[in-house]
Amino acid sequence: MRISFRSMEILFLLDYYSPHRWWIENVFEHLINWLLEKWYKITLITSRFQDDLKEFEKVWNLTIYRVWKWRKWFFFKWFVEACEVLRKNKNIKIIHSSSYTSTIPASILAKLFHKKSVATIHEIFWKLWKELKPRYSRRIFELFEWLMIKFPHDIYHCVSLYTLNSLRIKWWISDKKLHLIYNGVDNDFWDMKKVKKSEIDEWKNKYWRNDSYLISYYWHAWKTKWIDLLVDAIPQILEENPDSKLLFNIIPSKRSDYIVERINSISKQLNAKDKIQIFRWFSKEDLRIFVACADVIIAPSLAEWFGSVHSEACAMWKNLITSNLAAIPEVVSGNVILMSPPSEKWICESIQKIRDWNIDRIPEKKFSWNNMINNVEYLYNFLLT
Repeated sequence: MRISFRSMEILFLLDYYSPHRWWIENVFEHLINWLLEKWYKITLITSRFQDDLKEFEKVWNLTIYRVWKWRKWFFFKWFVEACEVLRKNKNIKIIHSSSYTSTIPASILAKLFHKKSVATIHEIFWKLWKELKPRYSRRIFELFEWLMIKFPHDIYHCVSLYTLNSLRIKWWISDKKLHLIYNGVDNDFWDMKKVKKSEIDEWKNKYWRNDSYLISYYWHAWKTKWIDLLVDAIPQILEENPDSKLLFNIIPSKRSDYIVERINSISKQLNAKDKIQIFRWFSKEDLRIFVACADVIIAPSLAEWFGSVHSEACAMWKNLITSNLAAIPEVVSGNVILMSPPSEKWICESIQKIRDWNIDRIPEKKFSWNNMINNVEYLYNFLLT
């Protein structure tokens, strides 16, 4: 029996939400807005990451509680807030959380209040913690990941087959609980036809010479993105491609200042200030122009569980150099070179292959927001029948 959507109320526990602008928030913003359009009632508990954000906000059928500033430490207050919400609102049927921080309290709350739980799992680092963290802090993160899985959920929504298999192989989660639903990609927005030639010409005249070969990186500076590998390759890239310019659009994060300092140091050593340009943030519309101007996008990720940059670059049919790791082969299409194993040498050789048009095109892949959202709604109804 299909549950009427008009009677469905859902509690979301999310580390961050709009106006925080990263890929996971984008996924849940699409989902929640669509559910609201179908008259679902949504309660959202998230972090108050900026002082100017309201602690309580209600707009139509969406109620938002923002508690604590730092998501790693608002765990307990978050839990108390959720208990109060569930105690007052008996109509909430499902608790939907997202890895990492919110999945443990969501599991406990579901048991305490006899609710169904859905956990969206974006990443399982497993042995990668060894590459990402010092020895002692690594143990803490490994323990937290173990706890995240040991506190059970009714359904695990996996954003890629790689994530699903990580849960299946490493943590022995039953196949009955595992559901593969890819994230959506806004193909209507990430479309070269939406960028005017005059806009591209204006940007090239403003920032670069029109005849420069533009090699671009855009995203944050976390170790998982393997931007260090690209930074190490800068001298060889510029030596082998004297007509090129390296462009970095780096989202502010913990490592961003460190990476920017490294890039500036290399630029100074090579006397190549006119060959390297760093941007710290663009609006979504300006980022699309930035991508449209690029001759090649380099995204040498160490780990990806869907790959937002990769799928967006492919949607714009940009030449892409990336790693043959994790979920990346699942989402990329078009003019793509998959490095195996990734290295400075591979990056430089891949650039030359692209410039020589020595590249095979991968058949097009599209990831629809409608498909993603309809499949998540199916999970809700499946749980309640």
